[in-house]
Amino acid sequence: MTRLTAIVLGLCCLFGTLAAQENKSSDKMAKYVYYEDAKVNSGKFRVFAKTTAEFRDAAATNAPDSYWIVGSPMTGDTSTFVFVTFQDSMAGVEKFASSMDKVGQAVMAKDASFEQESAESDGGAQLAIAKYNQEISYRPDMVSLADTTYWSSETISLRPGCGHEFNEAAKQVIELHKKAGDNAHWIAYDIMTGPSLPAVLLVQPLKSLADEDEEPPAAAKEVFQSAMVRNMLSSISKECITHISSAYFKVEPSLSRPMPSLVSANPSFWTVKEETASAAPVKKSKKKKM
Repeated sequence: MTRLTAIVLGLCCLFGTLAAQENKSSDKMAKYVYYEDAKVNSGKFRVFAKTTAEFRDAAATNAPDSYWIVGSPMTGDTSTFVFVTFQDSMAGVEKFASSMDKVGQAVMAKDASFEQESAESDGGAQLAIAKYNQEISYRPDMVSLADTTYWSSETISLRPGCGHEFNEAAKQVIELHKKAGDNAHWIAYDIMTGPSLPAVLLVQPLKSLADEDEEPPAAAKEVFQSAMVRNMLSSISKECITHISSAYFKVEPSLSRPMPSLVSANPSFWTVKEETASAAPVKKSKKKKM
């Protein structure tokens, strides 16, 4: 599979892209993603999983219309989990944040040890908001959220004033993919908050990590190896991109509160018994200590 930023940077994909949104009311992509990078202290994953489950159960009663998807890290900082929510408006972001405050109060009233246990596992968190960019997304609904078991993400920091140039280059890359007839796809977001703006977030939903093993067709290699295309992509990379980071995440149904439509669309994946929660994060946290 070829990713947009890998092409822009002229990496191996030239020779070799929180996830798609399944809106509750329509087939359109949600306008905003409101997400949290939550760091779990070393050796405290089980405490984190317990308090997350308590919070999820309290949400079912106190904020029944609030949902989130959790991804555990496959690469990079293995102690940081990502909680992703999808909102159609900034008013929706506000409503979700307020509902989470309400849920927190309810769960603490029910369990006197909840606050202490949360503090025990909590290594700090960062919240962010990003806005869907339809113009530079490519086949964003190719893999539905119901079928997404992993996702890859790339965060691209741009030089101030380079947003237009980057978007134009992205549109050209999309046209090249159409010409090549490959299976590339990604969802693009403009990051609205944080220290390194402007920045773009590219997300590639995956049914399996094996999706990444697919080789691009010969036509794609021919298109992207041409001198003209390589020079254009190299130029935009040097002139506009200041930093890039990438990561893979595994969707964790046991930590998520998925929309009912997701569960009904793929019950074998999203319906999880508490005792069968993924043990992978536990193993990661145990070997984190050096």
